[in-house]
Amino acid sequence: MYDLLIVDDHSHLVDSLERNMPWKTLGIGKIHKALSGEEALEYCKSYPVDIIITDIRMPGISGLELIEQVRKYDKRFKSILLSGYGEWEYAQEAIRQQVDGYLLKPADHEELADMLRRLTEALRLEWDERGRQAKAMNMLRQHMPLFREKLLVELLQGKKLPAALLEEKLAYYQLPFRPNDETALCLLRIESSAGELNWQDQSLLASAVVNIAEETFSDLFHVWHGRDPYEHEVFILKAREETWLAQEPQPERARQQSLEHLASKLQHHVRHFLRSGISVVVSGWQAMALGLRGTYRDSLSVFARHLGGETDLFIRLHEANVPEMPYRVHSLYESPTLLQLFEISRWEAISAKWNAVFLEVADKRMESRETLLELYYHAMSSFVFFAHKNGLRLLDLLPSEPGGSDDASRFRHMGQLQMWVERTLERLRESTKSEWNDEQAALIRKVRQFISDRLADATLQAAADHVGLHPAYLSALFKSKTGENVSDYVYRSRMQRAGELLVEQPGLPVSDVAAAIGYHKPQYFIKLFKEHYGLTPLEYRHQSS
Repeated sequence: MYDLLIVDDHSHLVDSLERNMPWKTLGIGKIHKALSGEEALEYCKSYPVDIIITDIRMPGISGLELIEQVRKYDKRFKSILLSGYGEWEYAQEAIRQQVDGYLLKPADHEELADMLRRLTEALRLEWDERGRQAKAMNMLRQHMPLFREKLLVELLQGKKLPAALLEEKLAYYQLPFRPNDETALCLLRIESSAGELNWQDQSLLASAVVNIAEETFSDLFHVWHGRDPYEHEVFILKAREETWLAQEPQPERARQQSLEHLASKLQHHVRHFLRSGISVVVSGWQAMALGLRGTYRDSLSVFARHLGGETDLFIRLHEANVPEMPYRVHSLYESPTLLQLFEISRWEAISAKWNAVFLEVADKRMESRETLLELYYHAMSSFVFFAHKNGLRLLDLLPSEPGGSDDASRFRHMGQLQMWVERTLERLRESTKSEWNDEQAALIRKVRQFISDRLADATLQAAADHVGLHPAYLSALFKSKTGENVSDYVYRSRMQRAGELLVEQPGLPVSDVAAAIGYHKPQYFIKLFKEHYGLTPLEYRHQSS
């Protein structure tokens, strides 16, 4: 039920409207009255209403001025203006003020009732939409820690984001970090007896450690936490500007000493309160966007050297003997991986990834035999995966080589390997192209048939589930093959079926036509139908008969 305010300087007109309208059946719960614009404005400031019915011409504040003033602090109310004959200039101003209804006095009660039904339905739809938005925002708030952790893990694993996009994501996830901020990394390994704890106890212990860590660090540092795939707790730290650290003569030294002191204090708290141990690696400070992945990789290397050895370690990364390792071709392992790209046959992306790999090797001048072997076996692994996934034999697809050699020994330098990779990719792509095109055409037909059979409840997700594909992939495939999105196709099919029903079954109510194609709100269906055909459903039926 909605609240309504009637405003007119003639009290008998206000009382007459109050007495003679079927307010309850129109969805109006409370009627409020005001005999001037000033009185109405003061009332609305204290008691917001949903609908205002007001005379245009009143002493003092006019009806138009009233609506303009109320709209400054309440954008959601609906308004109906009442005016006498010969007041066209007021009607024009009413249009400018986006008034929701305009009636001539004396107001026809049936016409007013129809207008109120329309406005209460509009209010209901707006409240439903706000409810959905509130639910979505609440869901976003609930899942925000997961989004933050996912972004952190992606950055640790080497995902590259443009600085502007990274900054936008950090702001959207409400993280007080920016790409160029000086940050340090603290990596924790919980030294619990995993064999003695079930997964629930381990999860509780990890949560308790994280809570203590965030409380320990947060007085001096902003904290961004995530758990990596190896069950390490990762903390990215940034000094708070408002603390005493910024006032120190040597702020960099004070910042590092404070971080190490708090990390050591954290170890003590975990031993004392949780009766467990943790090992800690503390890094130095670097610009976040530049040093995050390397610092994390070095910290993992330090832990790996002590795996199964000492526990309760406290390690300063700059003092640790990080083992020298052969050059790792980073672009080869960055997401999306080759296996992920072969899974969905993204040929352009696969070629681009290999080009990036060989370019990185050339730039770093790491054309060693060991790097060549790394790339060769990685290529063979992805080629075998794709061939077997499509029910093919790899030996039937590989380009023939002089001498018949089928291992890495045939490649004397990186250029030969690159040419072989390019030829193999082209062979794989060509050998599966016709088969894949036929398969794609059959899949599109299957999706269209599903939509036709389930028009009332067809969605992208439902269609994707039906054919066993990810919705995003199905959407891209459908668009590339048909030139329109799945949702556009569903909408067009619904409008086409609606037109058929209107003509084939002239006695079928418009509300039943709407329900038959998946729209349970007739007014919304009528609006969409008119946008599509330029006619209302009844006009369309009349014109087609």
